[in-house]
Amino acid sequence: MTRRVFELKNELLVFCKQKNSDFQNDLENEEFKSRLAYLSDIFETLNNINLFFQGPNSSVSDFISRLEAFIRKLDIWMKNMDNRQYGMFRLLTSLQRQPSDKLCQEIRCHLQQLKSELLHYFPDMTCCAYITNPFLVDPSLLPVGTGEQEDIIDIQSDETAKTLHKESSPINFWLNMASTYETLAGNAIPQLLVFPSTWECEQGFSSMMSIKTKSRNRLEAPGHDFRCAVTSVAPRIDLLVAKKQLQPSH
Repeated sequence: MTRRVFELKNELLVFCKQKNSDFQNDLENEEFKSRLAYLSDIFETLNNINLFFQGPNSSVSDFISRLEAFIRKLDIWMKNMDNRQYGMFRLLTSLQRQPSDKLCQEIRCHLQQLKSELLHYFPDMTCCAYITNPFLVDPSLLPVGTGEQEDIIDIQSDETAKTLHKESSPINFWLNMASTYETLAGNAIPQLLVFPSTWECEQGFSSMMSIKTKSRNRLEAPGHDFRCAVTSVAPRIDLLVAKKQLQPSH
């Protein structure tokens, strides 16, 4: 990790020299390097969370679970900062000089602000208790008067439901149970839907940038190339080859 700090420092030095920046001297300042290391650590964490939600199989329940876990981590990290423990931040820990008391307080405040912003944008992060396995839920822990307690008892005694649960994915299970256990399915299904994100759009733009390079700018509209680049359908190579006649001998 120390090597990463050294490489990042050199890259920034080159950049600042090229741009004649007034911040060149800051890169020799230990306090500045500590701040830079912390920012690199926290942005790496946020980028990893963002990558987790990119893909075709990420559901709303996955988002809620991951976000709840991250908020709990923020609570632990704030306590660690109070005790002057920085092991959760790899780059910051790799520096020879420990962060000053002032910087530790600033980092703690930043973590608290980050938690507050997440709770502001996502105020309701309650995950349905029986979303993955309704047969392991204690009915007494569910809200009274909603019908959930009674339905959970019914479904836990339903042998057909037990068999279907073993053979189906959670979303298919609740879709099949929707007509019989309307209340339970109505709470579970929305959290099993695919988490909405812009990753497919971004993937399309990246593919287009790879196709329409400067060296290929005279190509016509990349319709077929683009379709092949973004499709999730695997080509049936064996079938395509079987339809072609081999080169006849002369």
